Amino acid sequence: MGQDLTIGYDEYIIRFKELIKSLGLNSSIQREYVLKVLFNNEDHLNAEQILSKVRDEHKVSIGMTTVYKILTLLEELKVVKSISIEGSDTKVYELDLYAHHDHIVCLKCSKIIEFVNEKIEELQECIAKENNFILQSHSMILYGLCQNCKTK
Repeated sequence: MGQDLTIGYDEYIIRFKELIKSLGLNSSIQREYVLKVLFNNEDHLNAEQILSKVRDEHKVSIGMTTVYKILTLLEELKVVKSISIEGSDTKVYELDLYAHHDHIVCLKCSKIIEFVNEKIEELQECIAKENNFILQSHSMILYGLCQNCKTK
């Protein structure tokens, strides 16, 4: 599932700064660097990868604690989504810019594939309705072996 964005980074960061200002928070260049790394990468990155890319691409000194604090804030603001990989303590992150999608994760190599299936979405709505729930959100992660790993 490619990232088909209708917004560029410059416009995105302006909107993000407006959000931060509306919440009474100060703007931070470190937050912007983390967002830029996530914006420019189609892969799901863990905190260590984000830290490394921020340091490499922006030539700044930033610590892991700062990256985790930024990611926590961005998740709370629903700017970033995390995916916990089963059998691992590691989370990977993606910007929450795209239409809802689910994930398939390889248990061996951690490859992540994004997918959308309207039948699954409809079924989830039906299940919620049958149980007198109003569905607010959901996250589905399927685990298995990717083509490369199953042939090894």
